[in-house]
Amino acid sequence: MSEEKQVKNDSQAELQKQGQAEAKTESIKQENPEELRGKLSNKNKDYIYRLKKELVAGGMSEGDADAQIDGLLPEIYDAQIKGQPANVLFGAAPKMKASQILHPVVKPERVSDKLVALDGALFYTAMLTVLFGVLQLFTDNSKSTSSGSGILTLIVMGLSMGWYFTKYNTWMQPDPKTDKQAWGKVIWGLLGSLLIIMLIVFVLSIPALSVINPVLPGWADILVAAAAYGIRWLVRRHYGIEGTSLSPDKLTMKKK
Repeated sequence: MSEEKQVKNDSQAELQKQGQAEAKTESIKQENPEELRGKLSNKNKDYIYRLKKELVAGGMSEGDADAQIDGLLPEIYDAQIKGQPANVLFGAAPKMKASQILHPVVKPERVSDKLVALDGALFYTAMLTVLFGVLQLFTDNSKSTSSGSGILTLIVMGLSMGWYFTKYNTWMQPDPKTDKQAWGKVIWGLLGSLLIIMLIVFVLSIPALSVINPVLPGWADILVAAAAYGIRWLVRRHYGIEGTSLSPDKLTMKKK
């Protein structure tokens, strides 16, 4: 019984100590930067002096450099109280720390389903239109490839494929509640999607709709492909999207 009481007392003492440390850290954050600078050890003062020098040398204005260092002061002083100098705290010399501040590493983010679908749609539209464009260039009678190759049909197929493969990857993810594969949703989702896409393509292939769905010359299809790929390149550049559209679940981005 006494052992249990001792363990309980030790636990309470540890929690109290942790709470005091957190309160101390919080109070340090509220202190004026100038006051914190005055409390730094000579070693830490030298560190922030050289850090500022490296930041300014790297192209940062003195005001911005001071602001960056002011943001680090609470952390530096808190570590100093625990006997840890700034070079140990950051694990880097002033020059290296300045480089980290000037050139921060942007962690890749997960690409949203909308962007994944857009990226895939533009990719498949470009691939389909360039494929049929090249086919048209090497075909004597352009009408011989008219079945399913109207420009609106190709664009709709490209957009549908982008959406389809995005949903496919979503459906293939295990249910977060049960951690099991929802095969019913996968199978019926895929079959339903394919049926809808085939129906849309069939309707667009009706001769009466050739006015809004013309078969373009090969060079025109290739221009559409170039435009789709160009838009995709701009979107990827803007959001910093990396990875292949053939593996949409592995796409990452570094948004600017």
